[in-house]
Amino acid sequence: MQALWRNLLQHKKWWILLIVIAVAVKFGTPLLRTETKPAIAGRSVAVERGDITSVVSATGTIKPVNSVDISSKITGLIKEVRVAENEQVKAGQVLVVLDDTHLRALVNQAEARLANAAANLERLQRLAAIGAISQQQLDAARMDYNVAKAAYDDAQSQLEDTTIKAPIDGKVIGKPIPAGQTVAPGISTPMVLMTIADMSKMQIETQIDESDIGKVKVGQKATFTVDAYPGQTFTGVVSSISEKASIQQNVVYYPVIIDVETGAELLKPTMTARVSILVGESKNTLLVPLMAVKENKGQRYVQVLRDGQPQNIPVTTGLTSDDKIEITSGLAEGDLVLLPQAKQPAAPPNALRRFLGR
Repeated sequence: MQALWRNLLQHKKWWILLIVIAVAVKFGTPLLRTETKPAIAGRSVAVERGDITSVVSATGTIKPVNSVDISSKITGLIKEVRVAENEQVKAGQVLVVLDDTHLRALVNQAEARLANAAANLERLQRLAAIGAISQQQLDAARMDYNVAKAAYDDAQSQLEDTTIKAPIDGKVIGKPIPAGQTVAPGISTPMVLMTIADMSKMQIETQIDESDIGKVKVGQKATFTVDAYPGQTFTGVVSSISEKASIQQNVVYYPVIIDVETGAELLKPTMTARVSILVGESKNTLLVPLMAVKENKGQRYVQVLRDGQPQNIPVTTGLTSDDKIEITSGLAEGDLVLLPQAKQPAAPPNALRRFLGR
């Protein structure tokens, strides 16, 4: 008997395991059956009527409508800068004066040559009138006069270019180049002395991707916000849609200009604007949550609860907002549509683990 008891103690773990399995078979099966009882997944909401607006969102940069970079037409040394940053200027106001010493000397030389050529032409004209010289000599004198006149006009024009004036009314944006610097003209990259901008009229330059550009039209209203004024919303209107696209990271974008209608006096150039363009609006229309609409092979549908069972009902959709979508056909007000069930945390794989307390 003692030998048998020792034998049982040696295989104690196996006997316990057999007992556990037997209990699980007897009591675990009913538990499994209750867990697998079929149920309708997700929750249901009623189709309701309401208003919906559809917007296209984008980020843009605020710029003045009219902004001019001021540069010099000639090479010269800046003698005097007569305006400062943020100063309001009028069209025609003197901004910068260049040193004109050398150009004044050139004008004096050109003026003397012109006077000499004019006197010579006048003398030869008198001689030609009495037949004392040939027509060829008179033509040469006339050509010398014309050349001298052109040289004088060019020198005078360059002298006038030493005084740089404002082309528009506006404000000086940024710090002007100080006196003492030498400036030079340029065709592709001219040296900018200062920038004058009309701050009374502002606009937003934004990029709309090709999937949304078809919804955007000139004249549509827009709202936007800037970080400088949290909680404040500004308004604008789409004024231009460019046909020339740009490609960024394999996405095609089209430039869109939005004219600012309100709050232009608060805005500053280069501010970042978060824009919402109103591209559609429907009132008193059928609405369902956006997550309720599914798609299969190009056909949109929703699951409708009828007689306690879900049915797939094809629908035609309209405008879309952040969380709602318009239903133009397929549903009626009050229909119960099913929403996808939220994912739940993973449960124990079977009732045996609960039974064993693991």
